[in-house]
Amino acid sequence: MEAIYPFLINVYKKNIANIDEIFIALILITLPLGGYAINSIVVILFFLLSIYRFVKTKQSLKFSKISILFIAFYFLGVLSLLWTDSIKNTLEGLSRFLSFLILPIAFTLNSEKKFGIDSILDKFSKSMVIYAFYCILSGIIKSIIHNDINFMFYHELSGNLSGLNAIYLSVFISLAIGFLLIHSIKSKINLFYLIFLGIFLMLLSSKIIISITFIYTVFYLIKTNFSKKIKPKYFIVVISALVIFMISSVNFVNRFRVEYEKTKINEVLGTNDFGPVYLWTGVGLRVFQTKAFLEIVSEKKQLFLGSGLNNSQENLNNKYKQYNLYPGFLNYNFHNQYLQVFAELGIVGFSLLLLILYSLFHKAIVQKDYFVLFFIITVLTVSITESFLWRQRGMIFFITLTLLINQKQAKLSS
Repeated sequence: MEAIYPFLINVYKKNIANIDEIFIALILITLPLGGYAINSIVVILFFLLSIYRFVKTKQSLKFSKISILFIAFYFLGVLSLLWTDSIKNTLEGLSRFLSFLILPIAFTLNSEKKFGIDSILDKFSKSMVIYAFYCILSGIIKSIIHNDINFMFYHELSGNLSGLNAIYLSVFISLAIGFLLIHSIKSKINLFYLIFLGIFLMLLSSKIIISITFIYTVFYLIKTNFSKKIKPKYFIVVISALVIFMISSVNFVNRFRVEYEKTKINEVLGTNDFGPVYLWTGVGLRVFQTKAFLEIVSEKKQLFLGSGLNNSQENLNNKYKQYNLYPGFLNYNFHNQYLQVFAELGIVGFSLLLLILYSLFHKAIVQKDYFVLFFIITVLTVSITESFLWRQRGMIFFITLTLLINQKQAKLSS
């Protein structure tokens, strides 16, 4: 009994010490769940636990460059209260953007702690397998009930997770694939998870995410195969599966074809009255939104500081009305993260965002961390077609992973 007691105490202390790590994993794992309540509660609990630990252990406070940039970005939003046209909108935005403040502070309070990033990402990746299985099963059932195969694709498929957007789920799945790809050489079950998530990603039909994931996978497998780190049979199996899925995914190919055939860029740029029945494609609408952005910046003279955090939508809605677009587009944001931040926080906010992205990209190149490189390229690319960091899921996902990666890289550097 005397020998068991110290052992139990050590186990207890180890579990308590790892509770921060569990909370970080839960922050990522709960992102696809319905609403934001569960995820927000986990973020708040992690923040409060970090404060408690810091006060109790009296650690030194070490702000990283990334944390400072995130906090500066948030305080720029606070300062935009001085020039915004709608204090109400900006206050709502500040409430929604609190993750830019509390997550960097929480990680700073844990700056002396070593988080197991591989353990966290492993839990996250396996949770994506569970979500994917649930979506596919739900899609099959709905397809049989309604006699409609479309329930197996795109938003209809991702929507089984409380209406989750297919693009955001695709980003989560893609990052899980990127992580499992590195670790599949060590485990056959991870190889199965990798292929299963690859199939699910094809069903989600996000052209840009599928393309990035495919290119990264081929690059990584060629590199590691030449380095003789993986067995040739694994290389052949995964590459063959990827090529087959790319070719056989009818929905994926059709979406590329429709975009190519139906998008008329010159027409979008030159038309002054579209009417409610104009045939829009995703590319066409984004071209119009870029045109609207340039006109708004020119008319409002808000190049340097923007219109204020969370205060660009009214200007964009006015452009939808001016050009007589389909009324359902009202309240659609710019669908481009770079335009979104430029419109609301001007050159200053845009520069802060670029500094955050560059810092992460630079470290990935210097340290030859291919997973981090894949992560930042994915975010950079998806930000062209989505205001990824302006949505709760994208915001928390990016901030959490960036801070986690930065802490790991800081430990390696030291």
